[in-house]
Amino acid sequence: MFLKIRLKVRNFIKKHKNKLIVIILAWIIIVVINYILGHQKVQVTLNTTYAPHEVLLTSETEVPENLQSPIENLIDDYVNKCNNKDYNGAFNLLTDDCKTHVFNDSLDEFTKYASSVFPEKKRYSIQNYSNSGGYYIYNLKLIDDIITTGLTNQTYAYYEEKVAIKQEGNNLKLNVNDYMGYKELKNISEDDYLKIRIESKQQYYEHETYTVKVTNKTEKTAILYDGLVGGEIYLASGTDQRLASVVSAPLILIPGETKTVRITFAKYFDESTAADHIIFDKIRIMNDDYTGYEESEEEELNKAERTYSVSIQIQ
Repeated sequence: MFLKIRLKVRNFIKKHKNKLIVIILAWIIIVVINYILGHQKVQVTLNTTYAPHEVLLTSETEVPENLQSPIENLIDDYVNKCNNKDYNGAFNLLTDDCKTHVFNDSLDEFTKYASSVFPEKKRYSIQNYSNSGGYYIYNLKLIDDIITTGLTNQTYAYYEEKVAIKQEGNNLKLNVNDYMGYKELKNISEDDYLKIRIESKQQYYEHETYTVKVTNKTEKTAILYDGLVGGEIYLASGTDQRLASVVSAPLILIPGETKTVRITFAKYFDESTAADHIIFDKIRIMNDDYTGYEESEEEELNKAERTYSVSIQIQ
């Protein structure tokens, strides 16, 4: 029986010798390749995609190549000065508008701001966010310098704000703390009841704040904003209307009184449509029975001698 098996095996080998040789060689090659691959060191290639001057949002312009290094140097200089508590040096890197309208030309006010943002040394990264109106807007991200401070019982966190770079004379200067710019307006609407003057606009990245001066020309109480009646003040951008998000004080004027308030609206600096009007939509000239203690919109409106709307151009 075993003789028959051996004969069958020998005959099979003779008949398929070439095929068997090919199979064995192929197996040997596969084993060798697997061995080589298994012991080969993998070369890791880092994917370096950091492009700080590549704009994230669709913008009017890109950052010119000849300004990229000066912008990097300016931001680096600012961060280093703040890290080293050289607040006077950092303050001098700001635009005149930013010094005046954010920090009231006060180094002390800037020092309070900068020391709150840089309580310890920070590392940073920048990314061009958008470009609009002659400003190159960057997102500045600050993180704890763990090489210096370590991570002992600390929460790893970061701080972000928008900074805007613009040409001022022969130098590039910074707007910080999300501030974008200031514009004088001096737009006036006047009728028999009121004189309303839009004096200026301060633009931050996410909102606009208008300084408004109102004079009551009547012998009656005039109300432009008290929060009791809804939909009192809007910012118009084409067909879009946005309610005021913050009004610094009620606009309730006794006879002959003048008041100045700051009115803030949510609006991004780089939106494609600029704001063109402020609408005071429910001005109330009150009757003599107005007390100031009315509890509902209906009660207050019923005591108005006249209710009307005024739209003031701000372009």
